[in-house]
Amino acid sequence: MYRIETGIDVGDSAPDFSLKDSVGDTVKLSDHIRKGNVVLAFYRGEADRYSTQWLAGLRDDYLVIRGLDAEVLAVSADDARTQLDTGGRYDLPFRLLSDPECRVVRMYRVYDDFAKTATSAAFIVDRTGRIRYKYVSGAPPDLPSNTEIIRHLRSIV
Repeated sequence: MYRIETGIDVGDSAPDFSLKDSVGDTVKLSDHIRKGNVVLAFYRGEADRYSTQWLAGLRDDYLVIRGLDAEVLAVSADDARTQLDTGGRYDLPFRLLSDPECRVVRMYRVYDDFAKTATSAAFIVDRTGRIRYKYVSGAPPDLPSNTEIIRHLRSIV
């Protein structure tokens, strides 16, 4: 049985964070929301085929998402080396952020205590730092819908 906390909701302030990306650069959420909306994509990790399918789908929809004044930041517990490999293997145009201790995963309350990692979840954070959309999957293969993400981005542009 999967058990996932889901306490952060639409309208709440998004918790700010800093994480390293796959090449070791520090990425801070607040720096990105000053530039536009952010799609936070939490995923289970490279070893989960559903997660990599979703990342590939985000890649395919990336130009549409960017055209709606949004950036994608993908967060998992994978280490930087694994994320670098994942980014290259799937030709991902967005940053993969490493959260090996699941600190940010827990902040956003998308920690799966059965799998000991993030569950698949999507949040849209607007320029004011408010959460405008949230989807937390119950269990694999349940994934956030890119169509829904894009629809919600269109509503805030």
